Amino acid sequence: GYEISAMQLFHLGRPAAAEFLEVYEGVMKDYHLMVDELCSGAVIALELRAGDGSSVDSFRRSAGPWDVNMAKELYPDSIRAKFGENAVQNAVHCTDLPQDGANEVLFFFDIIANLS
Repeated sequence: GYEISAMQLFHLGRPAAAEFLEVYEGVMKDYHLMVDELCSGAVIALELRAGDGSSVDSFRRSAGPWDVNMAKELYPDSIRAKFGENAVQNAVHCTDLPQDGANEVLFFFDIIANLS
């Protein structure tokens, strides 16, 4: 399990969205569509914590697979199965690696929050 330790609503411009998703540039064929989606409306950023340090793994299970169709088939109670539309509009972003989680929290709650 995990707890929500911070939550804030953001509106990202294209440069901020591109910076946040830059690790996917050249890796994901839909990178530019993902950037478009991220800056198309409001974003709710969460900081999650778990006493045993497993918040990323725990939330990844809640989020479900990146592929919405796979999520619907294999994990029908996951966030992506319930709310995802396709590979770009998949309802939720969850960091791939636990060590990246801290960087993503800093990005939103220190860098972007201080620009507002």
